[in-house]
Amino acid sequence: MPGPLPSVPRRLVPTRVRERRAQERAELKAETARLAKEQKLRAARAAMFASDTGIREFTVEGRSYYGRTVSSFTAEGARADNLHLVTDALDHAGVGYFLVPGRNHTRHVVGVLLRNRRAFLAALRELYRHAPVYMSTPDKGAWPEACAAYVDGPLPTELKRQTVIRFNEVYLGPDGQVLSGFEQGCEVEFWQEGEALLEPDADGTVPPLPVLRTSAPPAMLPGALVAPRTNAVSDIVPADARSTVFRTIQGRAHPTFADFAEPVTTSVDFPLDVVYTWVDGDDPELADRRARHRELAGIGGRTREAGASRYTSRDELRYSLRSLEMNAPFVRNIYIVTDGQVPVWLDTAASGVRVVDHKEIFDDPSVLPVFNSHAIGTQLHHISGLSERYLYFNDDIFVGRPITAGHFFHGNGIARIPFSPNQYGLGAPHPDEPAPNSAGKNVRTLMAGAHGRMTVNKFLHTPHPQMRSVMREIEERYPEAVARTAASRFRSITDIAMGASTHHHHAYFTGRGVPGKYRTRYVDVAAPTAEERMEGLLTHRDFDFFCLNDVDTPPERAEEIALRVRDFLEAYFPFPSRWELPLG
Repeated sequence: MPGPLPSVPRRLVPTRVRERRAQERAELKAETARLAKEQKLRAARAAMFASDTGIREFTVEGRSYYGRTVSSFTAEGARADNLHLVTDALDHAGVGYFLVPGRNHTRHVVGVLLRNRRAFLAALRELYRHAPVYMSTPDKGAWPEACAAYVDGPLPTELKRQTVIRFNEVYLGPDGQVLSGFEQGCEVEFWQEGEALLEPDADGTVPPLPVLRTSAPPAMLPGALVAPRTNAVSDIVPADARSTVFRTIQGRAHPTFADFAEPVTTSVDFPLDVVYTWVDGDDPELADRRARHRELAGIGGRTREAGASRYTSRDELRYSLRSLEMNAPFVRNIYIVTDGQVPVWLDTAASGVRVVDHKEIFDDPSVLPVFNSHAIGTQLHHISGLSERYLYFNDDIFVGRPITAGHFFHGNGIARIPFSPNQYGLGAPHPDEPAPNSAGKNVRTLMAGAHGRMTVNKFLHTPHPQMRSVMREIEERYPEAVARTAASRFRSITDIAMGASTHHHHAYFTGRGVPGKYRTRYVDVAAPTAEERMEGLLTHRDFDFFCLNDVDTPPERAEEIALRVRDFLEAYFPFPSRWELPLG
């Protein structure tokens, strides 16, 4: 048998062969490492999914994310949960922190010393390595480009070196719909100590101080803390302003500086109630009564302002209340004004809600019953116990994303009025034009006589900020117009729109209202574009308010449209509010 082949001396192997073999070994090593990494990531994801069967993967614009399915939801609760993700890690690391008054109402902000960043990030990794917790840059978009989940392995170094980092989980509804994403995340700012900013470089020069909006002289920096960006109060906290107080959020106390906890110039801290007008158009007794009075009024088949579709109930009020609970935590009390009716699903014993009958608020009950929202609108400010400033809702108005009381009022109490670019038009009121146009023209006559100005614009289909004092002045100044409208059983060309027009113009002319900014969407549920517009609302959730209005649905489409609206509202607001009776 021949002996073993002699080894070939390395010097006799061609260079190109050695290079090819080295490249193959490197590629094999890289592929082995990649496979090991993938296996490790698969194991981590499997552990995450096994730990909570409610966690699921979903896709937005071609990119995959992880979300946690929840059984109840409010935006305020999501913000608090993300805050506690951060503070639990800080407590775990033994790192101190303080709440910072942020410039955005959708998230909490935490301040941490820059020298503690590494320990904090290590604690996050230890606690959430198998959790769908995201780290991202504080971009304005709903889905930041620079983001990474802990469960997907080591986070990008560039992301960990940011001076402001956002942390959050994504919450999903029962059908996988996104209820809250990155916008409710908790942002962590890494603050520098003033002494560190004064330390000279290796060459003995002191580096320039950060350019901040409330810059302090160098003599004030020892003992001070300096923020990486501006906030709602001050980006420098001097040594003599570092006294600590605590803010309670979702039952947990969190430290902050005393001056950071004070209400500021723009704070809206007065009570705000909500008033709804509601009718159950499916009530046969009410329908018979309305039909009899229509016949007596001789308005026959003119259905634009008195037809049955104007009174159809698709449980919009139930979902509008859900929208308040999800997105408007500042609301104190809710009053539902009705004509002797109570929604069958409403828990009238629940705190914070009360049904108010027309008989309780009409100055002249002899004009009842009325089926005219203009008439009812003249009396809403008579509700006993109603706050001075309140919001007037129709039941087809919904809060589409988190809002604050500052959407409707300035800190000094001045109302932010929802002016619309749409106009009333010229000429006398006419029975064939929309009733809001006629009512607006009548208001124009009152305002021209009192203030010497011609009113032009309508108002958006949104919640309307109201002041009881303004409404009382209108009663006193224009008693005939108010009484005539209050006694108008159905909409008439002689009506005024007291809450949605007269109030706003009078408040504006008397210095108690200014134009506000309302991001709102109007949907005519019977229009050809309705389905597309509702799908856009559900997908993006980027409007503060939206209105699902039934202008005049054909009877043959009533069932189809009712089902579409109900499915949309159930998907947008999937969880019962605390004002609903238990199912069954």
